[in-house]
Amino acid sequence: MQRKTSQLRDVGKILFSTCFLVVAGFVGCSAPEDEAENPVVPQQGEGEGEGEGEGEGEGEGEGEGEGEGEGEGEGEGEGEGEGEGEGEGEGEGEGEGEGEGEGEGEGEGEGEGESGGTDSGWEDGEAGDGGEVGGDEETDPGLEPGQLTAGQWSDLDNWSFWLDLLGNEQSSWQANETSWGFFTRNRIPIDVSTSEGLPVADALVTLKNATDERVLWSARTDNLGRAELFPGLFSSEAGPFVAVAQAASVSKSVEIAESQLAEPVQVTLDAGSLPKNVLDLMFVVDTTGSMGDELAYLQTELGEVIQRVVEAQGQELSVRLSVNFYRDLGDDYVVRSYPFTSNVEQALQALAAQNSDGGGDYEEAVDSALRDAVFEHDWSDSARARLLFLVLDAPPHLTHQGVVQNLHVTTEAAATKGIRIIPVASSGVDKSTEFLLRFLDIATNGTYVFLTNHSGIGGEHLEPTIGQYEVELLRDLLVNLISDAV
Repeated sequence: MQRKTSQLRDVGKILFSTCFLVVAGFVGCSAPEDEAENPVVPQQGEGEGEGEGEGEGEGEGEGEGEGEGEGEGEGEGEGEGEGEGEGEGEGEGEGEGEGEGEGEGEGEGEGEGESGGTDSGWEDGEAGDGGEVGGDEETDPGLEPGQLTAGQWSDLDNWSFWLDLLGNEQSSWQANETSWGFFTRNRIPIDVSTSEGLPVADALVTLKNATDERVLWSARTDNLGRAELFPGLFSSEAGPFVAVAQAASVSKSVEIAESQLAEPVQVTLDAGSLPKNVLDLMFVVDTTGSMGDELAYLQTELGEVIQRVVEAQGQELSVRLSVNFYRDLGDDYVVRSYPFTSNVEQALQALAAQNSDGGGDYEEAVDSALRDAVFEHDWSDSARARLLFLVLDAPPHLTHQGVVQNLHVTTEAAATKGIRIIPVASSGVDKSTEFLLRFLDIATNGTYVFLTNHSGIGGEHLEPTIGQYEVELLRDLLVNLISDAV
């Protein structure tokens, strides 16, 4: 699969230059030289802004947005203002600027702008069989999808870049490699295809030590026939190796020398059957208090992603959905888990009902959530794709006993089951967490997704240590990743 970001569909692209006010709602910005295409996405919100209309007022401000207000006063910001006054008039418009004037007036206007603030949790609803839904607050029902912005990076497609990071003794990457206990340098990509050159999807590929036949790693091929194998991911292993690809009752073995590491190995396998037309789609979401700046927006975005995927793929595939949530030890719950369902409304209600609370310290129960997701759910034995989106802003407890081992066991099992982990890093992620998340996606043939500052929503988003990337609307990026996977 070409793991490249999808083409922007709703916004323009901006490359390494100062961007200008092109159309209403796109704000000029100056991009650093080493930053990729960074479109600024207009947001829907309410507030006072400059525009055209009847009525006069006194005030200073800059902003863009939609809203109603009356006023003499002053304020500054995008999408919001303060004021009081008298008079009546109407105006409509969007723009940005500063100005002063005197007079009386009351204006109504509408436009596009950024609105800040989140209310965590939507109205309670039926959650299905997974458990009790929570939510002490209601999310603003006016929130619209298409506001969060994100980027995507595949280390598997940029392997030399990844190896250079790990080999840089001046950086902290080597220390994180040791801390989390993931050693990905010995990578063996396997491409399985038929004698006619067609990719064989969902074939089980097992890597063994050629001498004693110990199983070192297992993975399933994606829809393009690629499986990623890692001898010695958690401990040192020397070759030669043997890879065995199997689909239905047909199997094929190929010997691999240590000198072939990182080079794609071709395996021809005339499989007897195709995988079932099934998509297993799971979201695992951190709902601790620190997610409060973005959780309501994420609920809106993920809800639309689910609806769009079902609409686009539902006629061809059986789409199975599971939404799961986690906090930390000592909170109201550690993991709130819902089984796979084909009932879209049930999944959407469970997603919408959550609120942010708890946590306290920086680390959260990420390892417990992943273990539940991989081992406690009925993943399909045969499927076109099995995707696990991990949405979070903090790492697991590195220093707690058994956490790292738990992550290792869960990651290995996910690869064997063909579950591709795709992290979605939110505001608050640090470099150590970024490193871990990229290890998880590498080991399971996933990719790394991260929110960016371009939306103006939430706290500061860490700039990842990667090459050039495109900034997209999160909803479009996720929908396209899912579509590419099937």
